[in-house]
Amino acid sequence: MKTIERKKKRNTKQKAIVFQVVQDSHDHPTAETVYERAKRELPTISLGTVYRILKELVPEGKIREIIVNKQSRFDPKTEFHHHFICKKCGKIEDVKTPLCRYTCKKLEQKGYIIEEIEYKFYGLCDKCAAEN
Repeated sequence: MKTIERKKKRNTKQKAIVFQVVQDSHDHPTAETVYERAKRELPTISLGTVYRILKELVPEGKIREIIVNKQSRFDPKTEFHHHFICKKCGKIEDVKTPLCRYTCKKLEQKGYIIEEIEYKFYGLCDKCAAEN
């Protein structure tokens, strides 16, 4: 019988820096933005390394990936919350109001297991709305 060797995820300096960049971000950065910020701390880091590390951190539950306009953005907050996305400037803001607790309870009473919920609100942020 063959044994399957599992690849152990290492905690490298690069991984620590990428994680810290996301943790320090309040703008839900793209991988490219994370890369630009990480380069300030570690000039030799590559964009490919940043992509790989971000894709490791998401399933590890350390960060969240949200897709906005077919582009991955990264969120340091992994607890349950929603997002507001400005259609004009692209700003993403956390919405902390739990909107679907009642619906979740009803589905769970039917035996469903809810693993993930994501609401995205699209519109104009306060600054863009004031410009109109």
